[in-house]
Amino acid sequence: MAVLYLLALFAPFPLWLIEQPLPYPYLIEEFFKFFIIKNIPASCRWKDILLFSLLFSLSESILYLINFFQLGNLSLFPPRLLLTTTLHATTASLLYLSRRSRYLSCLSLLAAVLIHFVYNHLV
Repeated sequence: MAVLYLLALFAPFPLWLIEQPLPYPYLIEEFFKFFIIKNIPASCRWKDILLFSLLFSLSESILYLINFFQLGNLSLFPPRLLLTTTLHATTASLLYLSRRSRYLSCLSLLAAVLIHFVYNHLV
């Protein structure tokens, strides 16, 4: 599971670089999580996915700290961290719970992308 947690901590940085020319974070991040969750060992449990989501959200939010420092308003950081963690935990849980069925995996990926898209446009 250590590799899963390391991926969660470091993946947002290269994904952020990919998102610069391709401004579709909802697609890039959800396809990344889909690939990771589809290929995790069977011994992985739901709590591992939640920890993966928490670490991914924390790491992603650190990237956004740059914007908060530039704006000079750090009071927006805690709510954003909470909302981002909820978003990634929800979408990763959807992907995890449906990973055994090809049909449900496709539906959950579509739902995860849609949830992330709506989140990005509301927050």
